[in-house]
Amino acid sequence: MNEIISENEVSRRSVLKGAAAGAAAIAAGGIGASTLGAPAASAADPLNVSFGSNNSNPPGPEEDAAWVAAAKAEGINVALNVVDHNTFQNQINSYLQGTPDNVFDWFAGYRMQFFAQKGLLTPIDDLWKKIGSNYTAGFAAASTGLDGKKYFVPTDWYPWAIHYRKSVWKKAGVNPASIKTMADLVNACKTFKSKGLIPIAQADKGGWEAMGVFDIINMRTNGYAFHAGLTGGRSSFLDPRVQKTFANWKTLLPYINKDPLTQSDQTAGTLVLQKKAAMIIIGSFTSGLYTNKADYNDLALIPFPIINPAFGTDSIDAPIDGVLASNSAANNLPASEALMAFIGSTKFSGIIQAISPGLFSNKNSTVPSDPFIQSQVKLVQATKHVAQFFDRDSRPDFAYPIFSDSIQKFLTGGDPKAIAKNLDAQWKALPPV
Repeated sequence: MNEIISENEVSRRSVLKGAAAGAAAIAAGGIGASTLGAPAASAADPLNVSFGSNNSNPPGPEEDAAWVAAAKAEGINVALNVVDHNTFQNQINSYLQGTPDNVFDWFAGYRMQFFAQKGLLTPIDDLWKKIGSNYTAGFAAASTGLDGKKYFVPTDWYPWAIHYRKSVWKKAGVNPASIKTMADLVNACKTFKSKGLIPIAQADKGGWEAMGVFDIINMRTNGYAFHAGLTGGRSSFLDPRVQKTFANWKTLLPYINKDPLTQSDQTAGTLVLQKKAAMIIIGSFTSGLYTNKADYNDLALIPFPIINPAFGTDSIDAPIDGVLASNSAANNLPASEALMAFIGSTKFSGIIQAISPGLFSNKNSTVPSDPFIQSQVKLVQATKHVAQFFDRDSRPDFAYPIFSDSIQKFLTGGDPKAIAKNLDAQWKALPPV
């Protein structure tokens, strides 16, 4: 397995170079599918294409409705198939081997490469020849399979961090700038707990939410290279460094909610929104819950603090989302590529930005000027290594259900040594890719 996201690929020299440049580039709405080189459609001869969406959580339905209407105005009729986000992720393998939609939401990194290797995707090299100039080299690398072919059109990305409400921390007397080390974080958690707050809202109902917490603690403890080794099978879960990660994570468990396996990212994030919890360690997509402007303006983030000074805060999870073409797209390629080009366009990003501000992959997309978005850019600019998140950097048949179940056992009191031994055995038992 190759490392797809590294310092020399999607990092401050690639992702953010392109993202920051977008702030001074053309306004959203300036590029449609036809101007990106995709086959043009006319009202008299519309293109019909099916799309599988995992954008089920608010404001997902609103976003889907808006861009589907805009695509129709461009002559692309989209048959939208929306599936619950977690169900979509957990059943993706059977979905692709059954009767998948032509185009579908998915992720960059190894999660894309794995299905390309299995022959379950349609390459889109011709489309990339037309749209490639809209992306940095890092995004192009993240869209490439191990066979060198292009399969992915990136749409947006977001960092993982500690997210909190400024007013809650101020009332509790905790200064976010003071959280420099793990000891600082634990002390802050003690303060929050004494104020009657849940210090850390932890979700893991979907089996993926806590993976990002494992990632950041592992990278803070052992560095990015060890993270990449674990996700790629080059390092063993029997390595003593894994136990150091679990031991460091265990210091935070007394400060999480008691029911993480019943909490989704939405419900756990709502605990922070409602000022019942002081923070959540998750992706900045949690901002989608903040539909009230005053609440949104109260949202902020800080990087997870230092554990091992040798690594400082030099690594982060900043996953890339986008779209892929399934095997069924091969029989409907003009329409499929037209839709993918539209979804990768600044017209699409402008539509989504108007509903839920974020960071988009097309380097011509506007970067919102609001402080929360700018803090995301600053956060990733300050790092050396950008990971894709455990379940995207590793084999999907290992991430689910093997690794996800193991993390849930840890969260509910399981023995870290037994968990690591089981993970090592199950990795070795996997069939060849």
